[in-house]
Amino acid sequence: MSISTRLFSLQMLDQFKFIEGRLQDIQTQIATGSRIPQSSDEPMDAVTLSARNELDQRINQYQKNLGKVSDRLGLVDSTLEEAVNISIRLKELFVASNTGTVTQVERMAVREEVMQIKSTLLGLANATDSSGDALFGGFSTEARPFREDMNGKVSYHGDGGEHTLSVSESIKLQTSINGANVFMEIDAAGRKKTAFDILDGMANSMLTNDVFSQSITADASDGLELDFHAARTTQNWSFTLSGPDGVANVSAGINSQTPSALIAEINNAQVGVSASLTTEGRVSLSATQGSIEISNIEIEGYDNAQTEPVFYVSAHDPSNGEQLMKLSDSSQGLDSIGPDLDALISALALARTTAGARLRNAESQEAVLQSRSIAVQTEIGDLKDADIESLITELQTILVNRDAARQTYTSVSNQSLFDFLR
Repeated sequence: MSISTRLFSLQMLDQFKFIEGRLQDIQTQIATGSRIPQSSDEPMDAVTLSARNELDQRINQYQKNLGKVSDRLGLVDSTLEEAVNISIRLKELFVASNTGTVTQVERMAVREEVMQIKSTLLGLANATDSSGDALFGGFSTEARPFREDMNGKVSYHGDGGEHTLSVSESIKLQTSINGANVFMEIDAAGRKKTAFDILDGMANSMLTNDVFSQSITADASDGLELDFHAARTTQNWSFTLSGPDGVANVSAGINSQTPSALIAEINNAQVGVSASLTTEGRVSLSATQGSIEISNIEIEGYDNAQTEPVFYVSAHDPSNGEQLMKLSDSSQGLDSIGPDLDALISALALARTTAGARLRNAESQEAVLQSRSIAVQTEIGDLKDADIESLITELQTILVNRDAARQTYTSVSNQSLFDFLR
């Protein structure tokens, strides 16, 4: 088969062009380190690489979210640890002050420390993360979800939610604990109290400790007169009545006008105590023998110690009308504060346990994300990274072949027909 010089030249030039293109591709791959400089080079691998890059970006975002989750939960844990510590300090102060050897002046000094602790606890409840977002505000990011009014009453201005962040396609982790559950819903003997109410109650109990008592005992021969300072509207009062014939719980609805309903309940209690109404509107108690004791007073609307109780009982000597003492609701006494403080310590410790469990869950998820990230990045490397050693070897081989082909082409193309006829 014959071939013309022109055709031979065209074929050789096309071959040189192909070689130069391949050389340029190899040099680009070596320079960029990428096996796929252009999507058109490896269409299927380019599509797979794009999908893996997108997945890698999502995992990176999940890792950032997880970092924020861990940071916030770490702050929650340390904040609640401090809250537990100061609540234990409160219990120590309570035990030290709830003895007969402590003077009222000393109790007032302890009360000042209690009020300082309340301010510290309020600051802990309003703690924020590194971005200034409230840790215990729920979905709300207000810097101060807990606010104290002019009367010292603390209210919650957050919401009932718990902020979450996605750490995978199907998993969301809480970044904190709802502040209402931690500080505003302490279960104290079946009653819901706030942590701040418990501290206020402790301070108020110390303030009125030398003014109000929670029980009184009188000889049957002396008798006893009680003046019930009740509300204008009907209000339920109850107390434990002990007499020569036994013990009974007396309960009735009374108002400031008349305690007649309570008198009827006392006479029906059958404990050997008789009750009647004096001309001064007081309840006169008498018994034929033994003693009369009033204790465990509970007044509707009172479940925490007050700064100055409005509703109380004043006990008087029947012989001269002299006031013997003031009797308050049992919640006004220091003895009632102990169980409340125990409930506070338990609630804060439980909240810290919850935060710790969530933090450990985040740490477990971090290991999962790390494994996923390594796997995806390895696959991206296999798809994208060029084999530099192989490319250099191929480059050198092509350069040698190109130079040899050029020399051959030059030798052949410089010969004419006369060279072959010699």
